Amino acid sequence: MQEKIHHEAVGEEGRLYIPPTGLLRGEPALPSSKYYTLRYLLAATLAKGESSVAFPANSDDSEALFRSCRALGAELTWDDTRQEVLRVKGAGRPYSAEPITINVGNAGAVLRLVLGISALLPEVTFVTDHPQSLGRRPNRELLEALTALGADCAATGEEGYLPITIRGGKLHGGHVTISGARSSQYLSALLFLAPLIGEPLEITVVDDLKSQALIHISLHVLREAGIVVEHDAALRHFSIAAGQHYQTSEYSVPGDYPSAAALLSACAVTTDPASQITLTRLRPDEEIGVELMGALRAMGADVVVEGEMVRLRGGRRLRGIEMNGDGAIDCIPVLVAAACFAEGESVFYNIEGLHYKESDRINDLCMELRRAGCIVMPRDDAIIVRGQPQGVEGGVVVDGHSDHRLLMALAIVGLRSNRGLTLVGTGHIAKSYPHFFEDLQQLGVEVR
Repeated sequence: MQEKIHHEAVGEEGRLYIPPTGLLRGEPALPSSKYYTLRYLLAATLAKGESSVAFPANSDDSEALFRSCRALGAELTWDDTRQEVLRVKGAGRPYSAEPITINVGNAGAVLRLVLGISALLPEVTFVTDHPQSLGRRPNRELLEALTALGADCAATGEEGYLPITIRGGKLHGGHVTISGARSSQYLSALLFLAPLIGEPLEITVVDDLKSQALIHISLHVLREAGIVVEHDAALRHFSIAAGQHYQTSEYSVPGDYPSAAALLSACAVTTDPASQITLTRLRPDEEIGVELMGALRAMGADVVVEGEMVRLRGGRRLRGIEMNGDGAIDCIPVLVAAACFAEGESVFYNIEGLHYKESDRINDLCMELRRAGCIVMPRDDAIIVRGQPQGVEGGVVVDGHSDHRLLMALAIVGLRSNRGLTLVGTGHIAKSYPHFFEDLQQLGVEVR
């Protein structure tokens, strides 16, 4: 009997060995969506009165989100001992007579969206205890937009690094431009802020707009909260009328597609045709899910979708693909890992934004994959993979670079390494999927 792993005991710099594994079977309970948890909690915080959020994500990012919502004036209480329903007594328009400090941990999306809302407050300072990760992620374009709306923003360096102090409270509407070339989170931040400014706001997106699927999620949640946002089909022009108020509601968070991508990719690379994973609570109309399922099917994976259920059978021969990765950007690292064992060449392009995540998910990932024996070539906005269906040698130590997505990708490669892989920094998996390695154990991987 293998020893059960407790993620709380691993520690951020913990080591885990992933042995070669040909058979995975099970029906693991997916983590809840980080994307929806963040947006539902913010909408509930900005509504005056009580809302509920069922199945919020349980992760380090969630803790940073809860701290931020409380700092904005919300009262959060669990409705049940299993912590499946969170009651949120919203503050409406945030206000605090005293300066506020918010530690956003390593949660980049939480930082960006709360940065926007914080411009309603007299003074708020954002800090992080992850200076080598979130502390290196730029926020310049968003801070410039908030300055144009009347806030006084002070950040570290020209690119707007943490710590950041915003002195706001007296904002005006009008017209503002925002670049979407580095992150869609800047635009989402303005969309959540706009209804509370008190004047109409027009937003124009300049340059490119990355991760448009996440903007659609923001717009979906805003509609559920009673906010009307007019926009064009290309997501370049947005109009938000004044006088709108967030409405209380009962929200339910679906399963998380990037976490699903890791489990499905792990099953897809197995060699035993008896391998099978079944996942539930996945909204079939979510754009990220549509892109993910399309990629897996193009690779030759045996995938069945029935409503909110997805089933994948392993042991199939995979083939290389070309994929525009922008529509499912957080799924790309694990798909790259799967492509390492497909026949032929794969190209994942339009993924420049991966440079600016918890790690450099292009260069750092490729460096570790090469160490394991994979043939991968990083480019400025792409990763090229030459698949090795026979597997790789492994038998080395690979570093997760403090990045949960890299850890998932490297674990998948471990499954098809002749001598397995030892992963360093495994505690960082708690950012989005604290029980990932435990779930792998339940599926049949002798993680130790």
